[in-house]
Amino acid sequence: MKLSNKDLQSFIEKIKLQPENMGKYRDQINNLKQKLEKKIAEDESHGLKVQKYIIAGSWKKHTILKATGENPIDIDLVLFIAGDKEIHNDLPKLYDYIVSYLESIYPQKDIQRDVDAKGNTKSITISFSGTGLQVDIVPVVSLEDLAEYVWQPSRRGGKKYITSISKQLSFSLEKRQKNPSYTSIVRAIKWWKNYKELQPTDNEPGLSSFSIELIVAYLDENYGIEESIEEGVIRFFQFVSNPSFPIIEFKDSIKSIPGNYDSPIYIADNTNKENNIVKRLDKNKWNEIIEEAEDAFDTLNIAESKNSKGDTIQEWKRVFGPTFNLD
Repeated sequence: MKLSNKDLQSFIEKIKLQPENMGKYRDQINNLKQKLEKKIAEDESHGLKVQKYIIAGSWKKHTILKATGENPIDIDLVLFIAGDKEIHNDLPKLYDYIVSYLESIYPQKDIQRDVDAKGNTKSITISFSGTGLQVDIVPVVSLEDLAEYVWQPSRRGGKKYITSISKQLSFSLEKRQKNPSYTSIVRAIKWWKNYKELQPTDNEPGLSSFSIELIVAYLDENYGIEESIEEGVIRFFQFVSNPSFPIIEFKDSIKSIPGNYDSPIYIADNTNKENNIVKRLDKNKWNEIIEEAEDAFDTLNIAESKNSKGDTIQEWKRVFGPTFNLD
């Protein structure tokens, strides 16, 4: 039998970060923001300095999931660095500056213990005890000739790319405004990705949360807005399992898709077509994702053919795990 949005919202409520649990994280975030604002206001240095900051990531996009053992709450805090327009060409120096900056904000913390600052990630992670909150500090450098765009270090490897954090957030807001089920569909698929262990790690490629957001957005833009959570999830699985997966790009982004790329698929950053956000994917991992998506598509179609809600729920549990329930 088919499941209504009301049915599936019961599941979404179980996997999302609950409002009553957000306070403990928000207090730590606000404390960090206050320290940053004080530091920015008092900083009279003439060299490198933090000009401003914004919160980004799934917390800001309203697609954050509740914490699990292997997936803690993480938040992106983007720091805009000024004072040296060429600093993006010296990433080790940029990371050294950020570490020193954090040490001045948190003198009581062992930043060297809490911060991953090897220079081969795009973010420096501060872990907060008690809640397990992880804040990814993302340094960026604004482009002088392209409003709202920045240089951002690549998460893995000493490279950088051009993107727009503000435009990514505006894009997400637009999708949420046009489709009230957008965040629920994204959350459900992110939960499936984690349950099936398809998420990327430091050692293995995978399907990132950002790529899921962009695929769901692409489907809404090109095949019509799908407000049914069930149909939106099924449409995603059908699309991903299709052997002729198209290049995904968005009309308002800059640059163009490169003529050659090594990954089996191409999903362009919605602000810059030159950035393939799944460039780490290899053929073996993509085939695994296709296989899981095809199985999910078949299973949820079987679920729709069942006559009882209990039998339908059992099929959904195969896709989303024991957490799936409608009570």
